[in-house]
Amino acid sequence: MSSAFVVWQDPGTTMWEPVAKLAEIDGFFKFSYTRGALNERFVGFPRMDQLNKEYSSSELFPFFQNRLLPERRPEYYSMLTWLDMLPGESKPIEILSASGGSRKTDNFRIVKVPERTEAGEYRLKFFISGIAYLSDDVKLEVLSLVRGAKLSCVLQPNNSADPNAVIVINSATNNSIGYYPHYLNEDLIRLNRACGMDSPNLVTRVSVVKVNCTAPEQYRVLCESVTPWPQGFVPFQSDKYRLLVEEV
Repeated sequence: MSSAFVVWQDPGTTMWEPVAKLAEIDGFFKFSYTRGALNERFVGFPRMDQLNKEYSSSELFPFFQNRLLPERRPEYYSMLTWLDMLPGESKPIEILSASGGSRKTDNFRIVKVPERTEAGEYRLKFFISGIAYLSDDVKLEVLSLVRGAKLSCVLQPNNSADPNAVIVINSATNNSIGYYPHYLNEDLIRLNRACGMDSPNLVTRVSVVKVNCTAPEQYRVLCESVTPWPQGFVPFQSDKYRLLVEEV
């Protein structure tokens, strides 16, 4: 089974809320809303507006299908290159979660639910955010990063916009080169605390997967974070991730 959560940015608070879950099981897609969808400013998706119902389909739901670039579009292969993927080898949920499934006209992101590796690790690929706000010198430094370059994650509790903000540091220069995506912070912090780490420097190891010099800045640097996965840890377990259909 492959599954992912849809997270939504509340326009009133600018914070990210999990509002739905998509799963692919034996060739069928299942969709359910989470408790985060109870936010008074959230509106259910077209043709799927009953929050306490599970939806099932043999085809990907339009909300998600519309976030996949058609193969006939010239930028389709560019996007796969930015994601470090090959045509025909990845399922829709993999592509959507790797890219975030974002569109210019809305405030949704798609996040894959990690699975514990045989080595007992929590692995997650992500694009560094906030690159647009870096100085020109640091942007040039970002472009010079190579595959495998070591990075680190550091909590930034004095951040007035987000007390859970996590900055990404280039280990070679000690410069901040952007942020870990805000909508992934909660799980990363929980995971590190489960590992016994409460200091600003997180135990998570980060390395560069790919630098896309010609891509838009939100797709500029693809990274992978690797964190020990303690026994008993379950990702995405705050109350807002609970499925409403389970409460009926």
